[in-house]
Amino acid sequence: MILKLLEYFSVKFMKTKQTKTRWWWIRHAPVINPDKKLYGQLDLDVDLSDHQKFELVANSLPKNATWISSPLARAKETASLLANLTSQDSKIKEYDQLKEQAFGDWEGKRWDEIDENISKTFWENPVKNCIPNGESFNDLVRRVSKTIEELNNQYTGKDIIAVAHMGTIRAALTQAIGGDGHAGLLFQLKPISLTRIDAIHDNNHIWWKISGVNLYGNRDELAS
Repeated sequence: MILKLLEYFSVKFMKTKQTKTRWWWIRHAPVINPDKKLYGQLDLDVDLSDHQKFELVANSLPKNATWISSPLARAKETASLLANLTSQDSKIKEYDQLKEQAFGDWEGKRWDEIDENISKTFWENPVKNCIPNGESFNDLVRRVSKTIEELNNQYTGKDIIAVAHMGTIRAALTQAIGGDGHAGLLFQLKPISLTRIDAIHDNNHIWWKISGVNLYGNRDELAS
């Protein structure tokens, strides 16, 4: 019985034509934020001085890719520098839906400036609970996932280099692992790190493959 099932699925997948859309997610360079304020969708200046890391990531990127970015300056400037380093004269398309999670009333504040009772309520379930006048993580996952689906259809079989934010990339990872936001929040992504996700188109279905998270994110990787 088991052999027959294996034979059935082997034949089924051999007959299925699969196309792969390759996502190259990059978290933006570090923001200049000496006061350690929550910034969410605020536009802060970005530190582009880590030339070694930029070159390492740039050298790993594919040619003839579609470049997209969050419209926030820290993502746009990171994308522009990487595109220049890869010698690709590609127009970088901006998508509002790739912005960081909206932190609402908390944007521009330090943690010690936020009412403890309100923050405690939020942290009881940060996946479902909204930041006051902001978004929940589930809200972020919904808007990012919708955009990914649209781009998968538009650029099927292509390479997509997407420069965005930790929340945005966590949302993409959450989509790939089946929508578990609690698991998605466990991923840690350093600035100028690369996360690789493939969308495998199988007739009317999409299967996901995560081949790397936070690549080049740690300094010890740069020395190896």
